[in-house]
Amino acid sequence: MITGGFTISERGVSVLEDWEMREPAPSIVVSVVGGSDCLPSSLALTSASPPPPPPTPTTELVDTASFTTTTEEATPTPSEGTTKQDDPELEELRAMVSKTKGYFARDWSLYLGWNNMRYIIEAALEQSRLLNRTLILPSFVYARACEWEIEFCAAFAPMVNRGKAVHSNAWDNLPAYQQIAYRIPIEIMLDIPHLRKVGHPVVLTSQFLRLSGINDPDLETTASDGHFEREKYLGARKDGSKMTLFEVKLDDYDPKRVVRVDRSKALTEKFGRFAHGDVGIASMKLWEKVVAKEDHTMIKWEDARDAVKEHMRDPLDDEELERVLGEMGWIVVHTWDGWSNMEWLKSVVQPIKQVAPLRSIRGWQEDYAFLDHDVVLLEGEIHLGRKPGAMFFSTPEARDNYARIVLQSVRPIDKIRELGEELAHRMRRRVGGRMWMSGHMRRGDFIREGWVMEQSISDHLLRIKLHLANGSEVLHRIQERRQVILFGVPDVEPDQTQLTLQPPEDGDPFFLATDERFANNIIWLRQNKAVLISDLLTPQDHQKFGWPLMITDVLALLEQVVISHSYYFYAHAMSSLAGGAVNMRAAKGKDYRTSWID
Repeated sequence: MITGGFTISERGVSVLEDWEMREPAPSIVVSVVGGSDCLPSSLALTSASPPPPPPTPTTELVDTASFTTTTEEATPTPSEGTTKQDDPELEELRAMVSKTKGYFARDWSLYLGWNNMRYIIEAALEQSRLLNRTLILPSFVYARACEWEIEFCAAFAPMVNRGKAVHSNAWDNLPAYQQIAYRIPIEIMLDIPHLRKVGHPVVLTSQFLRLSGINDPDLETTASDGHFEREKYLGARKDGSKMTLFEVKLDDYDPKRVVRVDRSKALTEKFGRFAHGDVGIASMKLWEKVVAKEDHTMIKWEDARDAVKEHMRDPLDDEELERVLGEMGWIVVHTWDGWSNMEWLKSVVQPIKQVAPLRSIRGWQEDYAFLDHDVVLLEGEIHLGRKPGAMFFSTPEARDNYARIVLQSVRPIDKIRELGEELAHRMRRRVGGRMWMSGHMRRGDFIREGWVMEQSISDHLLRIKLHLANGSEVLHRIQERRQVILFGVPDVEPDQTQLTLQPPEDGDPFFLATDERFANNIIWLRQNKAVLISDLLTPQDHQKFGWPLMITDVLALLEQVVISHSYYFYAHAMSSLAGGAVNMRAAKGKDYRTSWID
C-alpha cells in the first residue's frame, strides 16, 4: 500500500518551516514583473529551519477521539469500534432512528473536496428533516494531500488512487503523486455528536450497515465512491424480510421548468385559486423573462417588479408586488444571492426573493414524505449549479431554518475550533493587539484548470494586498461611524470587538490561507508580510492535536476557522473554501462589509 519513490523535493512541496514564533521579515514591494513563480537564487531553501519530526505511528488501538490509529491499512471506523467511547451503542442508535420514519440516503460525491462535501451534507440534512428521516452519512472522505512524505500520512490514513477509488479518470494524466488521496474518518472533519445534540438524527454508513444486520467491515470501503449500494446495503428487517428502498431519480428531482421547494402547501393555499391566472400583458412580460433564461423557471425579484409595475399603485411596495404577482399565478420563493453571479460558494448570508410560476412548484415534503419505505434514496448529484440547500424555500422562516443548519449545526470538531481560536489570538498578538486581516490564495489545481485569479504568484499577491488595503479603510470607517451592520442571518449578535479594537496600521502582517507549497514561493510570501498557518502552529500544537494536522485538507479547515476570526477577509468567488469562511464569519457577527469576494 505504501509506495516509495516520492520525496517532498520531487513533489515540489516544501516541508513545514519556521516553527518558532517570530516577527515577520521586512516587507518588500510587490511589483508587477512578469509571470514567473520563481525567486532569486539568493533565497535558498537552506535558510529555512528544519521541521519537527512527524508523529510516530502507534502500534496499539486507542480512543479515536485522540486521532491515533494503527499501522494496519484500515483506519478504525464506527463499524469496527471496540469501545463505547468510540461510537454510541447500537441500541442508542436504534432508539434515535425509531423516532423517525426510516432512513434517507444520498449518492455521496466523494470525488469532491471537503467544502463541497459539506455543502451537500447541509442540503441533505434539510432534505432528511423534511421527510422526518435519519440521514445516512459517509463514514469517510478523501483528503487530497499530505504535508509530509506520503509514507508518513499513509501510516495513519489508508492511501488510495483517487481516480480508481471514485471511479473517475479525471486525474489519470497527472503525475502519480497527484493521484493519491487519503481515506480519513468523517468524524475528523465534522462534529457528528453536535449534529445529534441539536436535533439532526444521523448515522454513518458503517453504523447503518450494522443496524441492518450487515457486519462486513470492508463493504463500504470496497464500494469506495460514496454511492449507496442498492442491493448490498439493504439488510433484513426484524421480521426477516429485506429492507425496502424507494429511489428518487435525478430527473424527477428538479427537471427543467420545475422549481423544487421545501413545501408547496403554504404556496398553493395562498395562491392556489390563481393557479391558472397567468394571462394578460403583465404575465406575458413575466413569461418573456423566464423563457429568456436557460432553466426556464426563475426570474429575479426586481425583474418581476419591472414587468408588473404598471399594475401597481406603489411600484416600490413589496407586499403589493407579491399580491399582484399572486393574482397572476406567480409566487415568491426565498433563497440567497450568489457571489459574482456564480453559485460556487453556497453561502447563506445574502437572502433574496425570486419569482416563479405557481404551476412549476413541486414540494419535496409533499412528494416524498408519505413514503413508508425503509430507505428513501436521492439518486446522483444535485450539487453543481444549484442554490444553497439544493432547493428554494416557501417562506422566510423556512429559509432561516436552513440557514441555522449551515451556521449553527454543521461545524468542525472541537479540537479544530479550539485550535483555530488560539491561532487567531496569536495572529492578533503579531499585529500588536489590533484588528488583523486575512486572504485566501488558491493556487494548485486552480492553475491547472485555468481558474486562478492571476497566473503569477506576484500578481496574485498584489491583487490580495490591494483588496486588503481597501479592507483597512472599511475597518476605519466602521470604527468612525460606530456601527456594525450584520449579514442577513438569524440569531446573531454583532461582534463588539469590531468597535473596540484599534484598526489595522499600514505595514501590518496579514494571515494568508493558501495551498501554495513551492518552498521559494512560501519564503517570498512571508517576506511580503503574509503569515501562513505553519507560522502560527507550534510543535506542541502538532503533538497535542495528533496526526490529522499532517493532512492538508485538515489544515485547510483549520485555516477557515482562523479566517472566521479575522476582521476583514478577501477571496475568490470560485473557491468553495471562501463560502464556508463567509458563513463562519456571518455566524460570528462580523460586519457584512468586511467580507469581499470577487
